[in-house]
Amino acid sequence: MSEQALPRNETRRLGPACGTCRRKCRKCDRARPSCTRCIVKGLVCEGYPTTFKIYDATPRQKPSSKVQKVPKRTRKLQSSIHIEPINVGTSIMFSESPEDNDQSAYSNSPNGLSSGCETSPPGDSQIANVLAQEEVQDLLTYFDTIVCEALSIPSLFDQNPFRSHFLPLVYLDLGLLNAVLGLSACHSATSKKHDSNHMATAALQHRLVAIQSLSDLLIKEECFGLSDMEEEVTLAIVLTLVLHDICESGKSMHGAHLNGATFLCSRIATNPRLQNQRKTFLVATLTWLDLLRGFSGAEKLAFTPEIRQFVFETAECNLETLMGCPAEIFLIMGDIIAAGKLYWHGELPINEFQTMLDQSERSLRAWTWHPGPYSSNSPEWALLAEVHRQTAILRVLRWPDPFEVPCTDPRVKESVDTILDACSNVPWDSPLFKRLLFPLFIAGADTVSSHQKHYVTLCIDSIRKSTGFPHPSLSELLEKTWNDRRASDGLGNVPWMEYTCSAHLERQHDFLFF
Repeated sequence: MSEQALPRNETRRLGPACGTCRRKCRKCDRARPSCTRCIVKGLVCEGYPTTFKIYDATPRQKPSSKVQKVPKRTRKLQSSIHIEPINVGTSIMFSESPEDNDQSAYSNSPNGLSSGCETSPPGDSQIANVLAQEEVQDLLTYFDTIVCEALSIPSLFDQNPFRSHFLPLVYLDLGLLNAVLGLSACHSATSKKHDSNHMATAALQHRLVAIQSLSDLLIKEECFGLSDMEEEVTLAIVLTLVLHDICESGKSMHGAHLNGATFLCSRIATNPRLQNQRKTFLVATLTWLDLLRGFSGAEKLAFTPEIRQFVFETAECNLETLMGCPAEIFLIMGDIIAAGKLYWHGELPINEFQTMLDQSERSLRAWTWHPGPYSSNSPEWALLAEVHRQTAILRVLRWPDPFEVPCTDPRVKESVDTILDACSNVPWDSPLFKRLLFPLFIAGADTVSSHQKHYVTLCIDSIRKSTGFPHPSLSELLEKTWNDRRASDGLGNVPWMEYTCSAHLERQHDFLFF
């Protein structure tokens, strides 16, 4: 019987799609040697697989000439699943052909592993195969015991959010697994916990696989949409890749990861049906990182006011107990930086911008701390809130012209002194001390005092040692600012933002701190 005479549902099962069409979750015309779809799109056709296997498959026997009736579900699995063994830096692919794509089969599976858009739930033996890798298990343990503690403020009352939100997803998705392994290997290499050369190589390998998995998820989002769990995985991979950037260099190449997550965060923020505790945590953390990069240049701010309002209303606990920043300060600064972005693009007149700056400064100076949803009654929380308030004031003072107000201005000196005095009252061994990193940097960048510079350097070094995050770009920015300020006449300011985003820079990156 010819292919044309076959029923439509039988024609689609004559052969598998080419590798490129399978990976991109689209239909393939199965033309040989390369499918027409790939040729038209200008893509390299990856060809057609010759064998398909499922795990625990019995040895292949000589085919019988007698046609046996095979159940539909069995035909589906045998024709759609392809398993590859996992090694350090590679992922298992549970590939499902787009013709038989069942988006609901994976979303609620407690044991489903995925790599991007091509998913199919494996058995317990396959998960055991992944976790049996000694180095993989060591890096997961390292993430659990070292990295999670470095990222969060320990509490006797609350679970570590990185541990409680990330680890359950790690066992469900191979893309996130590789992202977490890459972050763990990078942290291990930079903190000299293990062989740095080997760990740096492993970090790069895992990172590349995670980026490919993220790309596959974004392609699936464009083609079919994502399930709730896949949305969580996407945000978790993005956050892990950003943290990897922070750990490795403190720079994020053009802010690609944060920019790419904006649309998903916006959709979650405006649709209550898509919201849950894990998504709220992930959106809040990504929004905080977006706000921090806005400090270096308002034009870099990507998240919308609706996202920040959502974080303000629903993620107050995340902001104050994880970041140490009061929700009101967060919202004020988000509005100011958003206005700065409009001013930078020429969409907000300077008189309106100045009026908004004056109103925000008055609000910040009138703000007083009040006990919130903190994990302890430590007075250090109030000090942490105060340094964030003064950090916000310093940023407001640098607009609309960052070169105008010198560091010797009484308002600048008052905020710098307040930040450093508050920091001096938080012991170095306090779990809250690491959250002083960004305020310390801002105070150090706005001081001309030698002893204050020295104190800032000592505090930052202490945070580096306690967290294992080296923050090399932070020291680079401070040194450039201090050197150029010493060479200036002192009548104006030398803004640190000129070294992160300005017209004379050939390449601009996001400078991030956590």
